[in-house]
Amino acid sequence: PKMDGYQTAKRLRHEGFEGPIVALTAHARNEERERCLDLGFSEFLTKPIQKEVIKDTLLRVCSARDFLSL
Repeated sequence: PKMDGYQTAKRLRHEGFEGPIVALTAHARNEERERCLDLGFSEFLTKPIQKEVIKDTLLRVCSARDFLSL
């Protein structure tokens, strides 16, 4: 817990992680979405979240190969 989600995403990208990173936040403002995408998040979702929204988002940002390795 020494880093928040913003710091974590930025560090992962800086260290070469190319996989998907999805932000999940209660802050629904467009500025927040832009900030997350600028920091390296692949997608941005807001709470409250619905199961179908998570499923659709993960299917969109992950390849079939990613799911097979789970």
